[in-house]
Amino acid sequence: MDGWQRDGADEGEPDEERPERGRSVRDTLRPPAPGQTERVSIPPPAGLRGLQTKRSSAPPPPPRLSSPPPPRPVSSRPPPPPSDRPDRRSEGPRVTAERAVARIDALGSSFPEPLPPDREQQAEKLAKDIAKAGPESAEPLKRRLVRFERDGAAALARVFPGMLWVDLSRPHRPLRSAAHLSAAAGAMVALGDHAVPFVAQLLRAARTETRLAAALVAGDLVDGALVEPLAARLHDDHPAVRNAAMLALRASALLPEARQLHAELVFTLQDEKRKVEWRQRAAWTLGQLRDAASVPHLIEALGGEAPLAETARDALRRITGKDHGRYRFRWRSWWKRNEGAGRLGWLAAALDQSDAKLRQKVFDELVLLTGRGFDRRHAVTTREGARELQAFFLAERDD
Repeated sequence: MDGWQRDGADEGEPDEERPERGRSVRDTLRPPAPGQTERVSIPPPAGLRGLQTKRSSAPPPPPRLSSPPPPRPVSSRPPPPPSDRPDRRSEGPRVTAERAVARIDALGSSFPEPLPPDREQQAEKLAKDIAKAGPESAEPLKRRLVRFERDGAAALARVFPGMLWVDLSRPHRPLRSAAHLSAAAGAMVALGDHAVPFVAQLLRAARTETRLAAALVAGDLVDGALVEPLAARLHDDHPAVRNAAMLALRASALLPEARQLHAELVFTLQDEKRKVEWRQRAAWTLGQLRDAASVPHLIEALGGEAPLAETARDALRRITGKDHGRYRFRWRSWWKRNEGAGRLGWLAAALDQSDAKLRQKVFDELVLLTGRGFDRRHAVTTREGARELQAFFLAERDD
């Protein structure tokens, strides 16, 4: 039988007493016969053949001369790559250990740091933060945006005027500076010359809030390139925009561009060869500018055609605060007496008149001129209160 080889001896004869016959017991899973001693032969590894372990107390058999083992066939399959071949080391009978070799790719094992945004993206993000900023956080953001110069102005123009700090329909005080309106308006002023071309574009915007804020910024910048766009805003549909443009042009009165504009308006008003429509437009613009130096020219325009005379009279009422009729001799007489008083004196004197509506208009002009007395609006309801208000403004002038 394959599993248990015997040579015809008695069943009770132990195998170890017959070594001379050259036979060995093969490994088997069959249990030994009764009275037999089990002997299991475990083939040791090649390097440990001389250290064969015995389970029997009998002396080892004499060594057998055997032919060398046949050479192992050479496989035609190529060996695995060195990095994937496990490192096998014998650690005992039939025990092997494998060493795992990790492959690390420096490019694939980590992602590079994201590149910082470019200059335009940084300015865009900062401009959006300024558009949402309040008065308490506007100043540090404004200082950061100034470093971007023209890129900062371009980004700010796209979100202009941002979150407004006042109600334009009912301001709690006269708006005489862009710093009172929003963080974006104040930052545009801080950008200086870099903001001028963008402010000129914003003066033609569709939204009223944008035009008003741009006019306030122009009044703080005081640049000759903004004189012509501001003069166009004197014809704006919204009175707040017209007033802001007027204040900005008044602040730019000493610039060469503003002086040239005034000279062209006066020349057009006096030129009788011009069309009445052009002369009428010039008179209206001088009235919107509240130009005190144009009063004698407007008085002489009262002798022109009816449309021009009516427009010149309305401009005189706006500048002086009183109405002396449509005849030139009354206005000439008043001009001789009050030429040196200045516009503040003219308006203060006009508070003492019987018409309550005219007193209210005069008070509004005084607030635009001085920026003071906004909380004294109730004083014009009565003539006695208006006289006290008159004394207040005259005291302001003397101080």
